[in-house]
Amino acid sequence: MSEPIVICLELPAEHRFLNIAGACIEALLERINDVPDRGMVSYGLQLAVQETCANIVDHAYRGMAGGRIRLEIALRADPRRLEIDIYDSGRPFDPSQAREPDLEHAQERGYGLFLMRKLMDVVTYERQDNCNHWRLARNL
Repeated sequence: MSEPIVICLELPAEHRFLNIAGACIEALLERINDVPDRGMVSYGLQLAVQETCANIVDHAYRGMAGGRIRLEIALRADPRRLEIDIYDSGRPFDPSQAREPDLEHAQERGYGLFLMRKLMDVVTYERQDNCNHWRLARNL
């Protein structure tokens, strides 16, 4: 596998469609040999993508109809890793405004970015030409 395997999805920015991205990630991982602790890796990848996309629905597209989320899921060979690029045209995000959750006291919200960073090897965000771009990557 020298060329990356790339799967592209475009979903309506609605919570009810976000599980499609997770199902795609799980199906792709099922086709890869020798993934240590495949179940936990799959769960972590799906959770990180779900958190990213849920935040896009809840914040980037809050009050806006017709939003779309585009995902490019790439399995790369060397090093073997899964990279997920997520794009939306909603409101920009300012990562410096995201506070770390207080793990000593329970809270209902505010764990998304924290979880993404704990579950993935790479989490980046940038705004380009009225488009938000998240990159999540996990070594396999």
